[in-house]
Amino acid sequence: MNSFVVIYTDYGCTCDGLARVTGTYKTLKEAQEAMRIDANMYREYNPLLDITEEDYKHIFIGDIDNGSLVQILEIDNE
Repeated sequence: MNSFVVIYTDYGCTCDGLARVTGTYKTLKEAQEAMRIDANMYREYNPLLDITEEDYKHIFIGDIDNGSLVQILEIDNE
């Protein structure tokens, strides 16, 4: 059975560009909900940035000069 890890990477002049783990989830649906919550929280603190790219496993806000990438990684537990 696979698990799903939500990570985010912030971009900008004050960021180190390293990914951070938001959480680990048993289902893709749970991970997608967590990804959406994390992206919405980032946008609350950065209201001038829009979602520039999105699909079922990632949300990119802003750009590589000022933004955040929230994504889901699928882990094979076998």
